[in-house]
This record gives sequence, structure tokens and C-alpha cells, in this order.
Amino acid sequence: MNKKASLQTVTIIYLLALIIGGVLTATLDSHDPLSKLFFVDIILTIIVFIASYRYNNASIYDPYWSVIPFGMIFYWLYIFGPEVINIKVMLAAFVISFWSWRLTGNWLRGWTGLDHEDWRYVQLREKTGKWYVLVNFLGIHLFPTLVVFVGSIPIYYIFQFSSELNMFTWIGFAVALGGVVIELTADNQLHKFKKASNNPMAVMRTGIWKRIRHPNYLGEILFWVGIFVMSYTPYTTLSTGAGVLLMIAMFVTISIPMIDKKLLKSKPEYTIYKSSTWALLPKFWK
Repeated sequence: MNKKASLQTVTIIYLLALIIGGVLTATLDSHDPLSKLFFVDIILTIIVFIASYRYNNASIYDPYWSVIPFGMIFYWLYIFGPEVINIKVMLAAFVISFWSWRLTGNWLRGWTGLDHEDWRYVQLREKTGKWYVLVNFLGIHLFPTLVVFVGSIPIYYIFQFSSELNMFTWIGFAVALGGVVIELTADNQLHKFKKASNNPMAVMRTGIWKRIRHPNYLGEILFWVGIFVMSYTPYTTLSTGAGVLLMIAMFVTISIPMIDKKLLKSKPEYTIYKSSTWALLPKFWK
């Protein structure tokens, strides 16, 4: 299936999921909007999982990470009503939308269609054999959904306490926006490098990549930290930042080590690059 047909298929899957999510949001009776959102989120994850199982391609789930937080903006607007819209909410909506569109666009730019599946999923399929269906649902679909949901809880408090515009709102906005800009810069530099290089063994060591080995993950962390900081008021607690800690733990213990291991095997120069840079913080000396 070519990219155009694949994109049409994935679009239909997500539109169907979002329509079902909208119906559930409007019809489910719950006094706890956060619990209702969690239930809807799980249902949508199951729908996307069924589609990925049907097409034998777990990469169908990939845009879910960036699409769902964008949808949450409209969920909370539905829950709290248009009267909640003010500077704080508009700042949050802008930076979340910017992050969502950038991340989804970057996925689309590098995605070749349903004939391609992320190498990490292929690796898991080979390692787990008959257990892959369970690993696929729990590890590739459900776990990231839970991480993003917990990380998105501060969005609820941004809307709930929208009238509490304070210095944390502006600091958080700046941090989140800075994180998205870092991601955008890093991804564009890497895209241009891959397009210009004829050597598949070459290692990206220019621009922001010269100082940081995984600047896209740094930007992602800063975005979620910024959203948490934006939500902080005298009525919220530090526990709402648990999602950020969970996300950092996932990046540091799972995502980054998997990428480093793969690149160390496939690119000889990566050993030197890894020894001269840190994963998430800039290193200004050799």
C-alpha cells in the first residue's frame, strides 16, 4: 500500500476513533470528568490497537501520542464551557497545538506508509514471538497512553483554575515553547542531514546535535515540564507532576538506551560521538 492510500486508511481510523470518543464524551454520565476522559482514552487506544492488529502494523499507533493531547483541549472546553477561555487557556492551547502539529507533521514526513513499521516494534515482534500480541497491546499501545494521560493531567488544572494567571503560567509557557522549538530545530537539522548525506553510516554531529545526543527528547521533556509548571497554583499539588517524572523515566531507561544500542551496532562512528556528548544535556568540552 502506497503512502497516499496508507494515509487515507490511518486518517479514517483516527476519525472513527475521535467520533466514538466524542459520542462517549457527550453520552457518558460522570461526576468526575478526569475519570471519564481516562475511560474514553482507553477505549480509543483499544480501537487503534484493533486497527494496528488488523493491518499487522503497530506504527498506526505512533501519531496517537501527539493527537490525543490536542483533542484534550476540546474535551476540557466542552466540560468547562467557552467562558473558561482567557489568556492562560489560550497560551496553553497554543503551545499544545504547536507541539501536536509539529510532532504529527514530523511523523508524517518520515513515514513511508503501511508497508513500513518502526524498527523497535519489529525488534519486539522478533524477540517475543507468540507473546507479541500481548506485548503490542500492553507495551506499544497501552503503556504510552497511560504515560501521556498522566502527563496531561496538568491540562485539566490549567482549565479548572484558568483565572489563576501567575508567574508560573508565563514561566511554564516559555519552557514548553522552548522545548517545542528545540524539537523543531533538531528534527529539521536531522532531516536535512539525512537528505544531503549519501553515507548511511554517517553520524549527525552538527547544529544542536553537536552538543546534545538526543535533543528531540530534551525538547519533549521541556514541553511536558512546561505544561506542568503552567498548571501550578496554590490549589494544585506537586503530585500533578508525576507524569513528567514517569515520562523522563521512560525516555532515560527505555527509549534512549534502545536508540543508542541500535546506532552503536550500525554506525561505528557513533561510539566516538556517544563518548563526547551527553544524552539530554549540552556538553561544552571535549
